[in-house]
Amino acid sequence: MIDQWFPGSPDPVRRSQDVIDQVVSWIRRLACAAWNNALMITWQRSKFNAVATAVLVVLFGLWTALLPTGLDALWQVPVPPAQSRLGQIGAAIALISLPLVLYLVLFAASVWASRRQLTSVSAALVLSIALSFGASTLAKELTGRERPSSSWDYLLTHQGPAYPAPHMVAATTAAIMFATLAATAGRTRGAIRSWQLGGAALVVLFGINLLVMRAHSVTDIVGGILLGALVASVSNLLTGVNPVRSRRPSEGGGRTAVIYNPTKVVDQTVFKGLIEGRLTENGWELPLWLSTTAEDPGRGMAQQAVDADVDLVLVAGGDGTVRAACGALANTDTTVAILPSGTGNLLAGNMKIPVDTERALDVALRGKSKTIDILRVTDANRDVQHAAVMCGVGADAAVLNDTNEELKNQIGVAAYVIAGLNHIKARPFRATVTIDDDEPLERDASLVMVGNVSDLQAGLTLMPAASASDGVLDVLIASPRNQVELTQMVSAVLAQRKEPSTMVRRTGERVHIELREEELYELDGDVIGKTTDLTFEVLPAALHLKVPR
Repeated sequence: MIDQWFPGSPDPVRRSQDVIDQVVSWIRRLACAAWNNALMITWQRSKFNAVATAVLVVLFGLWTALLPTGLDALWQVPVPPAQSRLGQIGAAIALISLPLVLYLVLFAASVWASRRQLTSVSAALVLSIALSFGASTLAKELTGRERPSSSWDYLLTHQGPAYPAPHMVAATTAAIMFATLAATAGRTRGAIRSWQLGGAALVVLFGINLLVMRAHSVTDIVGGILLGALVASVSNLLTGVNPVRSRRPSEGGGRTAVIYNPTKVVDQTVFKGLIEGRLTENGWELPLWLSTTAEDPGRGMAQQAVDADVDLVLVAGGDGTVRAACGALANTDTTVAILPSGTGNLLAGNMKIPVDTERALDVALRGKSKTIDILRVTDANRDVQHAAVMCGVGADAAVLNDTNEELKNQIGVAAYVIAGLNHIKARPFRATVTIDDDEPLERDASLVMVGNVSDLQAGLTLMPAASASDGVLDVLIASPRNQVELTQMVSAVLAQRKEPSTMVRRTGERVHIELREEELYELDGDVIGKTTDLTFEVLPAALHLKVPR
């Protein structure tokens, strides 16, 4: 089997181990980059959470260490009989407030947020479930405090030790996290206050019910509330979610337009409410809403925005929408901000723009404006288009052409991998590549790429030296002849080491590709069609783009 994959290799086992080592090294670098980026975002956005967490650690620690049990004697209300109306109501509330029920509600909220591209708060909700269960279980086992004797033991005492009250840990966590979700999703201040007051009322109700049913003592209840608040604060801190809305106005202000792809926005009510709320809070006028269509992915909408003399255009959609809008807004004074809503989000990823809509909107309003280059592409029919990321002829266009759109929506980038398995030995084609006034390069290539940025996906760097602001194009020509050379090329890309002879890299301001036969080509992840001739020209500093500070 090894010989089939590495024909002619003097030591196929060692070669395969080298590839595995390079893949592991690539994964490690990607994980480190993600962790460092997460730490940076957490510190920038979560100073309130950091302070709240520190205060709650002290409060919960002191309360647990001192545990003033004298307060327990203050509650002298008798336990209601099992058949009484009050007893039945208490039993119903006890069932509703079970931690498992609250965890299921939190998980449903997480799914709801994730589908609306609120990925950070979605992660915070899932993390709060794990931390709430883990922290309360650990604290109960460490303290081992017995529950009060109650006639409702059959309903209440299956939860084990009493301190801290697990119902209260879950209830407090849920109350805070739902208020956080309301703030993150762009609800009005009145709606947020309603969630806060409603959550606080439920926490009080659940706490009183536990006391009435004699399931816990006063100190158990207070300990559970403190631990629940600590869990929610830690969850928000670790995911960089800020439950406190800033009142500080952003720089500038003025007229805005939103170009959005309705097929990529799951919940337009939430989406529009979030954007309009943030714009209003930060001193911007309500936006001009421009929806793309199947016939026009964004060029006409961008022109409408220019004609309306807007100061900022928010582009929400996938790579196709971003490419069309940015191409139309090139060489204008209009500033563009991207709200990633697709599967690839190539330009956003290279510019470090968050996928989370709320964070991306924060970049749009508080980020810095950076000028980037745009590619002008002319095909054999003299049709002119624009791109901002990468353009490819050959294998990558074939992979994109074969990728199932429904599968891509469900599993994301993995759909490209599945399609790529059919093209790992792509049919070579004859290509003549001329860069500026240099001598033409003639190759039997499987792939020719012209790039404006470095990364195809996070951690997958095809053009290490590429920059969207350097005024030049980066060219990669790949021509592996067998599986051994393909393996060498892939490992060189993953490990960022010197490429083999089957890879050629060049730079220039103008690139002309001539093909002996028609081949598929793609622009920024969109398969355009087949051609025999492509000309690429760089438009230096053509687009004003909002990026993180």
